[in-house]
Amino acid sequence: MVERLSKNQRQERILMQLGNNVTVRIMSLAEQFNVTTETIRRDIDELTDKGLVSRTYGGAASNSLTTEPNIHQRRQANVAERERVARYAATLIEPGDVLMIDSGSTTGHFAKALAARIIKLTVLTNCIPVLQGFGGHPEVRVIMCPGEYRDTENGVYGHQTTSFLEHFQANKAIIGAGGITEIDVTDADAEASWVKRKMIERSERTLLLLDHGKFDKRMFDNVCSLKDIDDLIVDKKPPEVINRALKAASVRLHVAK
Repeated sequence: MVERLSKNQRQERILMQLGNNVTVRIMSLAEQFNVTTETIRRDIDELTDKGLVSRTYGGAASNSLTTEPNIHQRRQANVAERERVARYAATLIEPGDVLMIDSGSTTGHFAKALAARIIKLTVLTNCIPVLQGFGGHPEVRVIMCPGEYRDTENGVYGHQTTSFLEHFQANKAIIGAGGITEIDVTDADAEASWVKRKMIERSERTLLLLDHGKFDKRMFDNVCSLKDIDDLIVDKKPPEVINRALKAASVRLHVAK
């Protein structure tokens, strides 16, 4: 028989689950706690009123500014959407391009999609899945950045990483982020943001790859303003307030359908 939890116990467990997952679903929580979906909705409404979570369609998402699921967990969320964004972004790359590719779940998909195009490239990255995505591709020269390895992100970070990038210039920077608003692009991890900013600085053109779960989401560290992005590739059109801000900042919007 499933343990019957009090309201406080249910809400504590909802918050615990959001510490490990991108989102939680009302239906699965109701089954897990053996209560009605209306009970879970009321729990989420209370947590939302306290500023602890954000309501999403059919569930809730964490409001934490400094934490997000690790890369292994993020790979399980919005997989089809991320792959669609990655495939579209790969079509924007030209033969002979020098790329700086950020560490992230979507950029890992991007590397696999780009490898399938069989074009000559030079790639600098701090991301192990990007390195693996090209898998000894005969036309792609991959340069792995030095730095401190972090298993939670499956990449390298730190002063060695940003200093190394200083030695190179690229045609395009391919980055991801934790969120985007009508004001800026943000991320939960300050060290990751430093690498993103350096890649943007050393590249002629910046492509930001996001799934729709990042819209209207503000995280701890500011990566850059919208005007620092040249192209935004997403799986759905952003909310109108963000769309207007993108136009004002002359960002090219690409919706991968």
